[in-house]
Amino acid sequence: MENWGFYMPTKIRFGWGQFQEIRQTVDDLDGKRIFLVTGQKFAKKSGLLDKLSDQLKGLTLEIFAEVEENPSIETVDRGAARCRESECDLVIGLGGGSAMDAGKAMAMLQRNPGSIREYLDQKRVCQTKGLPVIAVPTTSGTGSEVTRFSVITHKAKKAKPAIAAPQIFPDVALVDPELTMSMPLKVAASTGLDALCQAVEGFWSTQGNPVTRSLSFQAIKIAMENLESACLKKDKESVINMALASHLTGIEMSNIGNTSIHPLSYPITLDYGVPHGFACAIFLPAVIRFNAQAIEDRFRDLLPLLELPNVEAFAERVDFLLEKLKAPRRLSEVGVRAEDIPNIAKRGVGRSTAWNPRPMSEKDIVEICKTIL
Repeated sequence: MENWGFYMPTKIRFGWGQFQEIRQTVDDLDGKRIFLVTGQKFAKKSGLLDKLSDQLKGLTLEIFAEVEENPSIETVDRGAARCRESECDLVIGLGGGSAMDAGKAMAMLQRNPGSIREYLDQKRVCQTKGLPVIAVPTTSGTGSEVTRFSVITHKAKKAKPAIAAPQIFPDVALVDPELTMSMPLKVAASTGLDALCQAVEGFWSTQGNPVTRSLSFQAIKIAMENLESACLKKDKESVINMALASHLTGIEMSNIGNTSIHPLSYPITLDYGVPHGFACAIFLPAVIRFNAQAIEDRFRDLLPLLELPNVEAFAERVDFLLEKLKAPRRLSEVGVRAEDIPNIAKRGVGRSTAWNPRPMSEKDIVEICKTIL
């Protein structure tokens, strides 16, 4: 039996209508001055901001609705300063992965000195837990509500590094699938495909253990069976299942990270403006095929449940899913040219690339990119 460890300090509240419990969750953490971190439009447009304000009557609510997709160092530092000036004692991250990651970073900076840039550049290390954090996802994709990661865009380096520290785990993840019902198709598809990529990467990762693999196994099955319906039909059962799949991938990823696909996605997002989930998914069928021989044994029990005969059939099913969800399937569709590929390959190697089940070099990445150009 392999030696392994697992850590999950976040309290989870999952279920349809759980957003109604936000006041009780705040009271349980003794929050009096609340710093809400959210996106620039969604919370207000969807009515969630008004609902939250009603729930938190009698408390001070400071709203920071300035988080962009792929939040920048400047946004995080500005929000952290606002939180400090407001003397808030609890942070709520409401939105997709960007809002939750930004909120976790701002909370951390309340009790750890300096700019978030210094942590991304590894000039400082998180020493102590920041303010309490309640993470409330409104998409079914990143699983950020249960991770120790905060991914921030470093414009100067044209990169998306992550701070990873156990002190960054949210105190409470309040997961209400009903909040994801208003996602446009593009957002639902991109975030759902991100969850599928995280599940697959977690399942084949060389860092995996029995707990993370069981979570990934279940998440792959759930996502493959529900993603299309959750996006195109928005039936309650499929929407709940996709929220669960995303949540499970966050739990496993918080312990072992991803593998080769996520680092590959970052140049596609930063240079070509492709949403993160689509930037990951565009590589998924090709990387499944690249890893095929290395993962045959691992996927043996899963494939029959998906009614698939082999790994190649799994890659084909994923490719068909991308087509159904109108996700980009070729790099040329998002503006990549043949001469861009060497730079993508160079920047697409990250720390987690080493955890791919089959060793992957820059040369391999170049060849993979050529097959999907």
